[in-house]
Amino acid sequence: MWKTHAPISFGLEILAAAFFVTMLLLSGSAEDTKKQGGSEPKAVVVTHSDFHGWRAIVLRNGAAEIVIVPEIGRVMQFNLIDDKGRTVPGPFWNNPTVGKNMPADVEGWRNYGGDKAWPAPQSDWPKVAGRGWPPPTGFDAAAFTATIEDHQVALVSPVDSSYGVRIRRIISLDSQKAMVTIKTVYEKVSGTPVRMSVWTITQLASPDRAFILLPQHSQFPSGYVNLIPPAPADVKVEGRLLSLSRDLTRKVKIGSDGEKVLWVGSGADLLLESKTADSDGAEAEWPEQGSHSQIYTSPGDDVKYVEFELLDRLRDLKPGQHAAFEVEYTLIPRTQSDPGVEARKVFQQP
Repeated sequence: MWKTHAPISFGLEILAAAFFVTMLLLSGSAEDTKKQGGSEPKAVVVTHSDFHGWRAIVLRNGAAEIVIVPEIGRVMQFNLIDDKGRTVPGPFWNNPTVGKNMPADVEGWRNYGGDKAWPAPQSDWPKVAGRGWPPPTGFDAAAFTATIEDHQVALVSPVDSSYGVRIRRIISLDSQKAMVTIKTVYEKVSGTPVRMSVWTITQLASPDRAFILLPQHSQFPSGYVNLIPPAPADVKVEGRLLSLSRDLTRKVKIGSDGEKVLWVGSGADLLLESKTADSDGAEAEWPEQGSHSQIYTSPGDDVKYVEFELLDRLRDLKPGQHAAFEVEYTLIPRTQSDPGVEARKVFQQP
């Protein structure tokens, strides 16, 4: 009997000791995490809601939420979440009349707002699509399908009949931060080869000031190229920071070779960054007179918005090929009343 029970008792003692050591290690790890200010990652929650009559998909974590509307192929909102779980409206601009019954303007376009993707260069639209405006139908006026997988949303367009291209946008929200990543892919499905660029357009409320971080050595002598004459009245270049405000009297559009743009206004800042690696180096060619980024400002008081636009390099696409471009969007709490001081803080510029 002793020979039977002694090993069992000894084994239980070993298990108890092992359990005690394991709990000490886990406790120590938890204490270390607390000391470092860490916490368990908060999962992204996916829900559905109504957005002015359309079915919307909402991605939400503890810091922010995004609202995606597949029927119009757009991300319509990017909002902060406060410490009580309440939504704090972000800077994305939505047309005040947005909705299923919103009429087209005199040119046949519905300016919903939000974030979308078009083909660049725009100067090729008459040649490829047969018209200079409105945008090609498959990119702007068609309903996208949506699939949800691993807390990401994939929006997929029908094939645009003029470009023979299908648009795929993979939208993800960081598990903890107020940060969204959108990977836009143009898939060449049919038709003749086409030279084009992925072009993302984000419509935002009128800011206190808009900024572009220029490269160390810009290809443009003034740091930018003017895309709608005459030259804008309120562009400033201070070191690597280019900035402007919305012109109330006329349309303004500039391009630059900077790849980070910053919105500073009421509420949180919004930083947009191109994240696609430049694998082509010096041989790469960008559309719109070499623009990597563009800022457009609307005139007047009826629709008060600006557009932050990021562009990928031009690519020659044949059926079966694709072009991919990734942009990161980050909401940053504003701490400085002066927009220039705030921009220097965000971009870590002297």
